[in-house]
Amino acid sequence: MRNALVTGGTSGIGLETVIQLSQLGYRVITCSRNEDNWNKVLATNSDLSAVDYLCVDLKDVKRVDSMFAYIRENYGSLDVAINNASPQLASKGNYEEVGIDSLYGTLIGDFWTHALCLKYELGLMTEDSAIVNVSSVNGSRPTPSAAMYSAAKHGLEGLTRSIALEAIKKKIRVNAIAPGVTWTPRWQEGNETAINILKETVSRKVPAGRFAEVSEIANAITWLCSENARYIVGHTLVVDGGLSLA
Repeated sequence: MRNALVTGGTSGIGLETVIQLSQLGYRVITCSRNEDNWNKVLATNSDLSAVDYLCVDLKDVKRVDSMFAYIRENYGSLDVAINNASPQLASKGNYEEVGIDSLYGTLIGDFWTHALCLKYELGLMTEDSAIVNVSSVNGSRPTPSAAMYSAAKHGLEGLTRSIALEAIKKKIRVNAIAPGVTWTPRWQEGNETAINILKETVSRKVPAGRFAEVSEIANAITWLCSENARYIVGHTLVVDGGLSLA
């Protein structure tokens, strides 16, 4: 049986990816910072009871080291790894005015944690394994009011390409995916009227005229991990309804 790790698998794109990989027959390991969120998932998705959940703050190097030691001891190796975990954005606003701690937190949460996990994942993989880093359309374009987030995603895509050239020598494929606006719980906070106005306003900016569904992003992730994508190396697959073209 093949083994898969999905970081940040309790909601949104991460959860949908956990679901899809489980349905494809993978033994799935996932993690997040809040175990209560996973318990809520299990309350409505009892078929995910076989998923191995670990409560880990990926900013804590010692906890990350322990997580991968656990994976090595209990699973031996990884065939697929999805670096998806991303904290709530705390560094919105004009760069000059954003607090230093907020900028640092975004850099750590949206770049360093992925880079750290990558280092461990590569050591657990054998031939024909695959890694997908979840980036963003903001990793290829300027993003005023979210400059550090954009910089982190630019960095993640650069790291993806560089590591891809190293890893393919061991027949490990490393790629990234860049979702556009995706209808996840992050967009669904506030009262219903405000949410509907926000959804309509943002959708008008997307050439496809709507948000992506989480299943559409997860479909692309699982495809990148599949045999059908075995000749794709160091690529960032943009799934954004044309947003990056507008």
